[in-house]
Amino acid sequence: MKAIAHIRTDFHEKFGIPRQSGLVESLEGRIIFEPEFRHPDAVRGLDQFSHIWLLWQFSENEKKGWSVTVRPPRLGGNTRMGVFATRSPFRPNGIGMSCVRLKSVKFDDKLGPVLTVCGVDMMDKTPVLDIKPYIPLTDCHPEASEGYTKETRKHALQVEFPEELLAQYPEEKRKAAVAVLSQDPRPGYSSDPERIYGVAFAGYDIKFRVKDDVLTVCGLEKVL
Repeated sequence: MKAIAHIRTDFHEKFGIPRQSGLVESLEGRIIFEPEFRHPDAVRGLDQFSHIWLLWQFSENEKKGWSVTVRPPRLGGNTRMGVFATRSPFRPNGIGMSCVRLKSVKFDDKLGPVLTVCGVDMMDKTPVLDIKPYIPLTDCHPEASEGYTKETRKHALQVEFPEELLAQYPEEKRKAAVAVLSQDPRPGYSSDPERIYGVAFAGYDIKFRVKDDVLTVCGLEKVL
């Protein structure tokens, strides 16, 4: 297989990316097709769908191999589950899957069709292997059981982002930045309230601490 496109997002590092698509609706990405796939007819009719599936490559994990069991972060980082019962990036075949909202399909003189999508969970320049429409009739199963994810789906932190720091952030990125932090970017095994973490998002490194489910931003540095 080869990449048909690459996605451009505000995440230049893996740390801090939401663990599933759709968790942060305000996170946008632009899908830029490779030259041989820039024909307008290739996306004819796609704008009739509100959501699409993206199949993509865990390109940053190619050399790290895989394990029969993994430790889902939301279970505290200590409980092991079978790799095929998780969405861990460390898999026999490094294929990711995301359901995102299709915001627009626009045509650029140089880039051809460009797709803007919302709710992304992908790093900048991630290779996209395929795009398929989301079809509610067959893809939506309200009666489906959630397994162990039912225990963790409501996990979110209260974010305290001082006004003087938030004001330094581009206004159009503030909502997304707060939402990303609320998803608790920390590794599942880490709970030291004095430890300072950093998330690189939209050109800034956000420094923060977490104590008792409250995340407090303590610094903001522009990434050069």
